[in-house]
Amino acid sequence: MTPQRVGFIGAGHLANAMIRGFITSGYLDPGQIVISDVDDGRLREVQATLGPAIATSNRDNAERCDVLFLAAKPAQIVPIAEEIQPAIRSGQLVISVAAGTSLGRVKAALGPRPTVCRIMPNLAVSVRRSTIGLYADASLSEEALQPVYALLSQLGKVFRIHDESQMAAITALSGSAPAYYVMMAEALVSYGVAQGIPEQLVAEMILSTMEGTAAWARQAKVPLGPLWRRVVTAGGTTEAGTRYYDAEGFLDIFVEGLARSTERARELGDS
Repeated sequence: MTPQRVGFIGAGHLANAMIRGFITSGYLDPGQIVISDVDDGRLREVQATLGPAIATSNRDNAERCDVLFLAAKPAQIVPIAEEIQPAIRSGQLVISVAAGTSLGRVKAALGPRPTVCRIMPNLAVSVRRSTIGLYADASLSEEALQPVYALLSQLGKVFRIHDESQMAAITALSGSAPAYYVMMAEALVSYGVAQGIPEQLVAEMILSTMEGTAAWARQAKVPLGPLWRRVVTAGGTTEAGTRYYDAEGFLDIFVEGLARSTERARELGDS
């Protein structure tokens, strides 16, 4: 069943992208979405572009909505949860979108009445192609979480994570990884432009290659290591590149970046 109203406390980039995804999916009308934020200018901008209602306060938002996304900065999540606790009612669904902040801390601040879980999506929610890590208490069965899946599946694919300690790594692998993919694409485009290929043409080619590669890898149903080696021919062009990357420690550098992203997610949860 579609919730009557969905609230967002925090109207930053990710909340904006989620709102856009819900509206373009047809699952929610703009009038079913309520937003609140300390930045009034940001609220007016989101309202002007997407059309959600603006709450007079976070507590007002909580009182008006059946589902509430806590999409503020990690350090603000627990204070916000404490602020809205008097307005929270039994059966309400509260979903934290904050990196690092544990489910236990959010639940302790909200009290026992709502159903609470935490997620880590990425900005592809705006085009309904996000990868969404979901963590909820083990006591919540798959059946009990069906309303959560029904809602979040409008924005992409939902993967339940059973060990909350893994959510920091999920932040790196899902929340942050699109930036890394696009950085690689930017490098490929820059190289193409340096070779005299028009920028728009090479950008379209690279994005098309990324899409095609993902589709090819998914249908192959084999581990990724053997799969990429299918592209490599002894003495060929691909091997020339992969040998250089291997010699320069490309994979080690990339994994270290993921490790630093993961550690930062843990630090944010402690702040």
